[in-house]
Amino acid sequence: MNGIDLDMPIGYRYASLRFFMPGERHISRVCVTNVLLLVYEGVLRFSENGEQVEVHAGEYYIQRENCTQGGELVSDSPKYLYVHFAAEWREGDSVLPRRGRFEPEALLPQMRALDTAAHNGGLYTECHVLLLSLLLALRRKETRSALGARCAEYVEKNLGNITSLDSLCQELHYSKNYVIRIFRRELGASPIKYINSVRISRAAYLLESTSRSIKDICRECGYTDYAYFYKCFVRTMGLAPLEFRRRKRRGDI
Repeated sequence: MNGIDLDMPIGYRYASLRFFMPGERHISRVCVTNVLLLVYEGVLRFSENGEQVEVHAGEYYIQRENCTQGGELVSDSPKYLYVHFAAEWREGDSVLPRRGRFEPEALLPQMRALDTAAHNGGLYTECHVLLLSLLLALRRKETRSALGARCAEYVEKNLGNITSLDSLCQELHYSKNYVIRIFRRELGASPIKYINSVRISRAAYLLESTSRSIKDICRECGYTDYAYFYKCFVRTMGLAPLEFRRRKRRGDI
């Protein structure tokens, strides 16, 4: 993942809220600084080294330093905050990605505070702190999304290998309490409930789409106890596995 290195010094330069008139285009230039764009209304369009970019409301984008920017296409009356700043770029898990999403209602107060400080003689330190606060807020949202996606992907690919919550935590390299918080916050259920729901969904798919034995399907989905699988399947699907297969093939469900 390529992005701004938050472990290295970041230097604030300038910030302002910006409003495009109907039919207005992005300026054409070579910008010598990085520019953080936080769009909260409309659509901002520009090119960067010849590649067209669209940034919609609720999205952020970081224009990279020393790139050629153009305004070939008309923007859709965007409203946004731009911040010029110095930073280092690199690949890694601890960076802020070049683009992502944010919640305008949550960050607008900080965006307006930075605009006010920039235009009313605010101290450099005040502006710098407000920029760092925005970057960290964007990073926290990206981290949550990445962690949730990582957990979901791991479960999907390792249904037959997850033997306990402890083994899951060891594979993800996080503490038990942290893993439980991630699952509840990002995936809407405790780890055990989420894993069971994925296992039953996979079992239902295999029952419908293959002729494999129910015991084989049970094992592939990570259940070592057939009676427990049977109980979970009936509780979730409302039917016994064999009856579910029969009804699916008859087209009754």
